[in-house]
This record gives sequence, structure tokens and C-alpha cells, in this order.
Amino acid sequence: MTSWPHDLSKTAPAAAERTGAILKAALTAHGVTFRVVKPWRSLPGASLVTTAPGQPDVWIDAHSYTNGPAVSGYDVPLAGLFGISAVITDDFNTRHVHYDFTEAPADITDPAAAADAMASAVAAHLAVYPSLTGARWVTIASHPASRTEYREVVTTYGTWAHASSPTGYTTGPSLDTASVWGAYQRRVADLTAETP
Repeated sequence: MTSWPHDLSKTAPAAAERTGAILKAALTAHGVTFRVVKPWRSLPGASLVTTAPGQPDVWIDAHSYTNGPAVSGYDVPLAGLFGISAVITDDFNTRHVHYDFTEAPADITDPAAAADAMASAVAAHLAVYPSLTGARWVTIASHPASRTEYREVVTTYGTWAHASSPTGYTTGPSLDTASVWGAYQRRVADLTAETP
């Protein structure tokens, strides 16, 4: 029995028709180092993940819809591109570093500009985040019954806020101190209402 060589070069989409090269070029242009990660074999796509030492990973994906289910990963078809995201997960919470989604499929008409905006946001995040390493947080308010605290730290990039409790509640760190303060106040109000 003769075995045919497996060559997908004629059937595989050209790299120019996918987002991978565009995202990698944008990150490289902004000085962001990254690696390709596929955390679970069952997932169809892989993500780009930053490799800045001492910082939590930023997971970067593009999102496309082409006459079927939407697909996500760093290397998806340009046709149907409707989103590019960069998400960070750390000990505090999961949040977007960059969020660019359109209302309809294929609404991102300039993928290079969208990738550049994402790479710029990721680079800015990486430049700011190390300022929190070893930072001295000051407790501004606390709810002793639930051990929920609102804390702040002043850095050269501004005042960061963080609210948390040992029971798993957390929001921040964020430069949007008003939002974190509001979340803390709602948390305390909810807990006070539950107390008989």
C-alpha cells in the first residue's frame, strides 16, 4: 500500500487571510514578548500570552464568525473578524486590558489598526503593572464583620484601588478608584442588609 504525503499547503488558508501574523507583528512592534499557548487540547484555538517576568499573563485572542460558530484564538480568519481582546487573570481578578468587539460580524475593517490598538494597550498595561509589585497598600475603610477592606496605593501612575475579603470577594486593582469604592460600598450595604 502506498502512503501519500500529507501536504496541506494547497488547502490551508494563506497566512495573509488570518489574524496570527498581524497580532504577532503588532505586539513585536510595541516591544511585547509573547508565546503561543493552547491550555487544553479540547479547545480549537491557541492564544498569545505575554511573557513579562514577574507579571501576570495577558491572554490575547481574536474572534471571528464565518457562516458557522464563532471561533476564538490568536490565529482566526480575517473574514468575519468582530473582536480582539486581551485579558489578564491574576490573584485579584480577571479583567480586560483591551476590549474591542463590534456589533456585527466582519465589522473590524482594519485588522492592522485594531491589532495595533490592542498591542498599545497591552504595552501600556505592562509598563504600569510593575509599579504595584512591592507596593504598600493602605487600608482606607473596612467592614470588620466580613473582613472586607478597601485599600489604596499611590504610584507614579496614579492612585490604585483594591477591595477584597478572605471569602473570595475581590475587585481591582484599578486606577478607577471611584468604581472600586462604589463596589466596596455596595458590598458592605449588601452584607449589612443580610445581618439580622
